[in-house]
Amino acid sequence: MHHSSEMKIGDYEEVEEFISQIIAQLRSIFNWQFFTSFVLFYFAYLTANFTLGSYLLCATGLALLIATYRNSISVTQEGRAVLITGCDFGYGYELAKKLRASNFTVFAGCSDAKSNGAISLKNLDNQTGRLHVIQMDVSNQEEVDDALHYVKEHLPENGLWGIVNNADESSCPGFLEWSPIENYEKTMAVNLFGAIRVTNSFLPLIRESQGRIVNVSSLLSRVPSPFNGPYAIAKSAIDSYSAILRAEMKRFNVQVVVVEPGNLAEGANFNSAKREFTRMIRRTWDLLDDGLRQDYGQNYVEQQIEIGQMSMQLSETDIGSVVEAMVKAVSQLHPRDRYAVASMTEKCVAYGMQYLPLWLTDHLLPTMEAQTYLSYLSYLEPFILI
Repeated sequence: MHHSSEMKIGDYEEVEEFISQIIAQLRSIFNWQFFTSFVLFYFAYLTANFTLGSYLLCATGLALLIATYRNSISVTQEGRAVLITGCDFGYGYELAKKLRASNFTVFAGCSDAKSNGAISLKNLDNQTGRLHVIQMDVSNQEEVDDALHYVKEHLPENGLWGIVNNADESSCPGFLEWSPIENYEKTMAVNLFGAIRVTNSFLPLIRESQGRIVNVSSLLSRVPSPFNGPYAIAKSAIDSYSAILRAEMKRFNVQVVVVEPGNLAEGANFNSAKREFTRMIRRTWDLLDDGLRQDYGQNYVEQQIEIGQMSMQLSETDIGSVVEAMVKAVSQLHPRDRYAVASMTEKCVAYGMQYLPLWLTDHLLPTMEAQTYLSYLSYLEPFILI
């Protein structure tokens, strides 16, 4: 009987995966702008007797068609270079491979040029010379200066086209009061000051080529995120930095793009990630003084562990969608200002929490923490075409 139950669960998971693949294909085929434009044209035809309304529908449909066309134009990759930080693993590693395959010259900055990811990238491109692995800890000005010198010496004929500030440092989970100042400094040193340091150093080359800067933020920057404070604060600062830099770079025809991933496990094994998450929280808890532990209480800590584990359970493990957004940000002639790469549930929660009145969000946050009903919304996502 137990074996039969397992088979049924396995069959259900296979069907669910198959449906998800079909939906993904439909999403790629039916571009929402293209599809919406034809719907508008159809309604314009039906309302032809109402001249003004028909004209407005046609104008909106035409605008969407133009936007679809603009989004389909790519720059010439041959002879253009892109600098990517944080290529040791994850998004940066995969992006370096993709851009190299599309004929960009790639400078893959790694915090440790002897890491497995760095060695793998070196072995990948021994012949074409389009992929350069360079040692660059973004929190170290000397290493950034050395990387700048190397890039200048190895630039292709059309110069440095893009910078992707992808280097990322996560913070130990815990409430703001629990986090020592060193946690904030370590997170900011990479996620914020590292991006600023690299951008300022390489910006003259970007201005010369009229290229673009791609900064990686997070959907957490939109939502008050208890237990992820230092990381969310750093990503919120990156959003502000990007907005100001975008305004300042308009006169130089340099575009600034933000890529905003949602809840992704970056392909990590869930069980090991869950154990590490739990271990870090318990270690942080054990280091607190008796007064703090008494004020917060063991039950509250256990609740946060449960919420974190549920969040990891619901997270995506395929980082391909984020990497694809980065590719578009670099290679499209007219990229969007922002690419939010997240599930529909995450977007609804994040945008809702961002624009609702504060008194309401302050009430909703503890309610959401105490309930798990949001997890059931994930089952609706395969049926939402976005």
